[in-house]
Amino acid sequence: QGCGGGNAAMAGPRRQSGGESCGHGARDGEAAERRGVFRSPVQRVRGTQGCGEEVVLRQGLTGGAEVAAPTVEGFPAARSFSRRGFLPLVAAAVAMSMVWGAVAQELGDSDKYAWVYAVGDKGTVFRSTNAGETWRVQDVEATGTDENLQDVFFFDARSGYVVGENSAIIVTHNAGWNWDEVALSDGETDGPKVNLTGIHLQRFPGPAFLVGHDGLFAMSDDGEAWSIFAIWCKGSECVVAPFSDTAAPGEGHERVGRLHAVRFKDTSNGILVGDNGLVLLTQDGAEEAPTFSKVQLFAETERPWPNMTGIDMNSLGHMVMVGDRGVVFKVRHRSNPDSDKLNFEFFGCNLQRCATPIPAAVTTGEGGCAVTTQHLRAVNALVQGDGSQDVIVVGGTQGFVARLDESKDAPWVTPAVPVAHPLEKVMSLYVSTENTDVLVTDKGNIYRTTDGTADVPTYVRIAVPEGYSFRQVTGRNAGDESPGSVVRAR
Repeated sequence: QGCGGGNAAMAGPRRQSGGESCGHGARDGEAAERRGVFRSPVQRVRGTQGCGEEVVLRQGLTGGAEVAAPTVEGFPAARSFSRRGFLPLVAAAVAMSMVWGAVAQELGDSDKYAWVYAVGDKGTVFRSTNAGETWRVQDVEATGTDENLQDVFFFDARSGYVVGENSAIIVTHNAGWNWDEVALSDGETDGPKVNLTGIHLQRFPGPAFLVGHDGLFAMSDDGEAWSIFAIWCKGSECVVAPFSDTAAPGEGHERVGRLHAVRFKDTSNGILVGDNGLVLLTQDGAEEAPTFSKVQLFAETERPWPNMTGIDMNSLGHMVMVGDRGVVFKVRHRSNPDSDKLNFEFFGCNLQRCATPIPAAVTTGEGGCAVTTQHLRAVNALVQGDGSQDVIVVGGTQGFVARLDESKDAPWVTPAVPVAHPLEKVMSLYVSTENTDVLVTDKGNIYRTTDGTADVPTYVRIAVPEGYSFRQVTGRNAGDESPGSVVRAR
């Protein structure tokens, strides 16, 4: 395969879910969090209570008259205190101070408290509060939908969307304790029933961007009403038209097919990927009717082009794209002093590095743009070093995983994942830190490593209920908060 050549909702909630599936019921603190009493992220310490989960120690209490501190090794539990009496208040404050001092070092490892979400078929969400070490299942009774779920994105540690087949959209405002089922709608009438495959948020609840089958591209400024389009292309230039329109918006325009993923650097500059090597770049995404340009990554003589199946963006807005036949591309951007349109640069990744500029007359062999012959779908990028370098992890068919640390003078590492089935496909992965990765597969398995910086990381299979198939996984560390200007929907 040649690389190079060519030019460079919602009408409101339908129902609120019943929370997590657990015979013990929600603890008082959890109920308080759902009511908005606790504004800060949850941090966990040793000990268990109800449902097999750790006892929670909460920071930033802003409501309620009582505080219950869990037992920490070497210290007794702090007793609850009332507003009456100075000495009990002082005693409780001292005890709490001792508890916090004892766990401060433990809580310093923020990765241990990463909240991770895996989604898949039958409307199921798997939820972990300890970076994928243990999981709890939320079925249709908790999520409110029985559709197959395709993608999940969290803007911060609490606020996220999940999308799936037949225009399924569910949203949480409290780190997945409850989910609201909502409609893909223009605010007045329900939109089409289509398979939604990707979602990205600039803020919560919007601006938000959706992609799906049949060229669907939708965007919302506030999470309450969506502009729902189909993308039509003529040559390398593409326009949008109402999704329900079956006639081309102009002579020679062809409707694009399946779109798989979307990422926006800001409200104007974004990239969509899809079948047959499709990469669409927009630099006016904030407009009422945005336009797109095709980025031709592959030589014209090499058709059919591989499907582009995944894209991820690091915290600086640089992206990594993957596709069939092992292709990997890194996308960097530079500011444009003359406009708000960024200058994007595309680089093919080979077994040594991600430095082959596109366009270029290269192949997938030496100096090309592939790291394997396997089809890739999973990708995650974590900023490393001076900001221009990343830890990049990709995954795909037959349990293939490859990892590149660009801050090191070393090629890709391909650790062996102990897949339970030889044809198991890594569908998605989440890199919590440079040490901890979580992988999910189409066979319903979850694999995890905590030694990602080792010469050859070791993955272990995590015990989870059987009978599921995963599509996507994502997460946020407990300390991740949205910008102060963001107003969360309640």
